[in-house]
Amino acid sequence: MDRYTDKYHPLYVPGTYSIYTSAVVRHQHYITYKRYKHLLSEINNMESPLLTAKERDSLNKKLSKKKQYQLSDSYNYKYNPRRKFENIQDLKTKYGIILQPQPTNSINDPLNWSSNRKALHFIILLLLTAFFSALSNDASAPTDSINQLTSISYDSLNDSAGILFVAIAVSTWLLSPLNFLFGRKLVLFLGCLFALFGSLLYALIENVGDVYGSQILIGFSLGSVDAHVQLCLSSIFFRHQLGSIITIYNLAYSLGTYLGPMVANFISFRHDFRWVGWSGLIASSIVLVIVIFLLEENSFNYSKYNNNNSEDITLNLGFIQKGILSNDESNDVLLQGYNDEKWSYWRRISMFKNNFRDIDNEKNGNPKGNFIITYFKLLLTPIYCLRFPVVIYSGCIMGLQNAILTFYLTTEDTELYDPPFNYSANRVAIMNVPCIIGSVIGCLYAGSLTDYFILWIARKKDGIVESEYRLYFAFVSGLIGAIGLLMFGMGISRNLSSGVFYVGLAFISYMFSSSNNLAMLYIMDTYRDLMLECLVAANFINNIIGCIFTFACSPWLESSGIENTYIALAVITLAVMGFAGVFIKYGKTWRKYSNVYYVSLIDSRQKLL
Repeated sequence: MDRYTDKYHPLYVPGTYSIYTSAVVRHQHYITYKRYKHLLSEINNMESPLLTAKERDSLNKKLSKKKQYQLSDSYNYKYNPRRKFENIQDLKTKYGIILQPQPTNSINDPLNWSSNRKALHFIILLLLTAFFSALSNDASAPTDSINQLTSISYDSLNDSAGILFVAIAVSTWLLSPLNFLFGRKLVLFLGCLFALFGSLLYALIENVGDVYGSQILIGFSLGSVDAHVQLCLSSIFFRHQLGSIITIYNLAYSLGTYLGPMVANFISFRHDFRWVGWSGLIASSIVLVIVIFLLEENSFNYSKYNNNNSEDITLNLGFIQKGILSNDESNDVLLQGYNDEKWSYWRRISMFKNNFRDIDNEKNGNPKGNFIITYFKLLLTPIYCLRFPVVIYSGCIMGLQNAILTFYLTTEDTELYDPPFNYSANRVAIMNVPCIIGSVIGCLYAGSLTDYFILWIARKKDGIVESEYRLYFAFVSGLIGAIGLLMFGMGISRNLSSGVFYVGLAFISYMFSSSNNLAMLYIMDTYRDLMLECLVAANFINNIIGCIFTFACSPWLESSGIENTYIALAVITLAVMGFAGVFIKYGKTWRKYSNVYYVSLIDSRQKLL
């Protein structure tokens, strides 16, 4: 199966992979059996003065027992540090699916963490995602309170939303090299600091400069989780689990997006906008403490753990146990992590990753140790990733959702407070409830359901998966979103029953969550080894589109009217989401041509680290 796992294989195509369903497992079982049979015959025939007949027989028996650990549909891998080395699977499987990436035999590998450690890590990442998302969206909610207390114009407040999008795009890009140089925890820690100081400045707003400054800092806090959290999730979960995991991630992001403005409106209604800032400051402080003392660094130096031939490793282990070789003479076993000791608590929560660079290289003045040069070279990789059609299309899908979010929030602020609606701030805030319902359904549709769909279709294709399989779900998402835009726009324009545009909001939110899910998973399934850089590039496109539409929103609504504007948005939505058909047909061809460039970017980055 090298063509599906080895990026240097001449037939390798990014995004085409085998998830090893039952038919492939049976084939692998046959190949593995033949390999061990050949190995046993070689051991029986070898004449080595280092091995006595008794020792050779003992080793022969150990290798013979491996047959009972061959791949099977019922074998479910779970890391167990007490498992004997010779009993460890060549290829680790779960429910007949080969785990991708393959975990090492090290106790410190994040893929081998216990369920409790993974759960805690996952919950903290979801908390950060929801909180930073809420913080970035609640700032524009109490605009009336800001205008009354500071006399800052609504136009300036609207411009600050555009600055927020730019800050998110730029910060996601600027922070990305730090993941490789110092670790992922440091990036999230900096995000907490940006949120803390951004909330403080927001609470102390006196002029337009304060508004812009707070939005830049808050944008940098959200930039610390955009793309970076997805990378963290992919480090502790396997490929076949990512659909469900990204579903929950996007649900947390959506809840923050809709609950943030709702809570901010309630707070400003009871007090004033400054308490929105003070509340954010208190919450940021709590989150900062959680990150410092509970969040573990999940980066791991897999380059130290080579994929050595398992038969050679087993032989070497036998020699070591017989005293024929020492640990120093057999790096193969050590490189597999079999003898690793568990890191201490303080090392696991260190602010800097534990295995960034070989200390001897720095002592010898290796140019790899030049932080500034390395940082700026790493900054270029996300820019190079803009050449991938998958990245461009995914960024456009996500950008469309941000643009639509800007339009309906602006429409709510400008239309619903005035006659004939005369909604109160509380009633406008409650309009986020149908958004939450739609988001939950959309996340389940485009995440967990696509995982089951891929497993189902893989059985029809001998275990082979194409990353475009998830895009089949884009058509329904786009259709429902377009209907929601028409219901919301016409419902507001024609003063229809509130139920019409409430359902419209639920449909729009359904598309918001499901489309973001599909776009992220499309990138993560295709360019796994450049996941962070590709997600950063897509998020850059996403936020630039959001920024453009923020400035274009009000003029467009004023010139075309609400109904015509939302009809145009519905048409754009159908066009963008319907373009998935082009990728379903030609996506693999484009991925095939991108392979050489993809591998060269991976190699260039690896040389810097």
